[in-house]
Amino acid sequence: MSILTDAQMKLRVSNDLEGVEEYLRSALQTGAEDFNALIRPLSAGGGKRLRAQLCLLIALTGDSRKEDRIRIAAAVEMLHLATLIHDDVLDQAEVRRGVTSIHCTKGNKVAILSGDYLFAKAFGIVAEIGSIPCLTIFSDIISALVEGEFMQMEDVYRLDQGTERYLLKTQKKTADFIEGCLALGGILGGWSEEYIQLLRTYGHGLGMAFQITDDVMDYREQTVTTGKPVGKDVKEGILTYPLLSIVSEENRARLEGMIQEIRDGADTKALLEYVIAEGGVDRALQLETEYRKQSEAALEQLPSFKGKDILQKILDKLATRKV
Repeated sequence: MSILTDAQMKLRVSNDLEGVEEYLRSALQTGAEDFNALIRPLSAGGGKRLRAQLCLLIALTGDSRKEDRIRIAAAVEMLHLATLIHDDVLDQAEVRRGVTSIHCTKGNKVAILSGDYLFAKAFGIVAEIGSIPCLTIFSDIISALVEGEFMQMEDVYRLDQGTERYLLKTQKKTADFIEGCLALGGILGGWSEEYIQLLRTYGHGLGMAFQITDDVMDYREQTVTTGKPVGKDVKEGILTYPLLSIVSEENRARLEGMIQEIRDGADTKALLEYVIAEGGVDRALQLETEYRKQSEAALEQLPSFKGKDILQKILDKLATRKV
């Protein structure tokens, strides 16, 4: 594997990301100008491109072709953007990446078609590369995302879903995607099957810890920090680990009453304070630590490579959510 400093590796990832951005600008041009005008600002908003960066970082450690790296990373971002557009329809979210959601300006039908187009475009890019393993990973990611979304729709305001089901949803909606991106990088970089499996384990722990950290922030952070109002998940009927971890026969009726009050328009403050007082946030933080340790253990078993310290730093930053 290539011997590079962390700074050099970050620069190479950054250079590849510029190529990804250029590829997206070119690829997301269709004969329908209305579609182009809708997708451009969302794609340009970019976010942190965490999934693409992970894929590129791992691919760069091996003998990958730059063209393949950029195209796969761009396909990953198209896939991610498609899921965000569909999520906005399902959640009726009004803003995405600082831009009014497509369904708010053009309706659900246009939003769903936009997401479908991005799914198809991503698959087309991977098909052109000709890697069956990469196509399989993309298919698995989409299947998991859809299954997780169905489960979430079934579980709206459901206090009896339990923590195991919630963690399965988290795996399908978040961890499997991140895990898949690392595996894609491993395939492009020519990593052994043994090491790709360790990368998957790292990605699984990272994805689970990432989402649980997000759950915690819904209980105790401010809008200016997280970009969303405190208690937003509960308000929308998405019951996450801190709440589900404290449910017992003794407090079930009380919690159901508080949730019903929220459904009727009450503020979430009383419920959030109760969950914190009962140790729900502490339990979630403990579980987040366990998942990070799983990732760290997998990382330790991988050979030394430039980029390994970067993966460790991503885990370290989870506590302050600067990933």
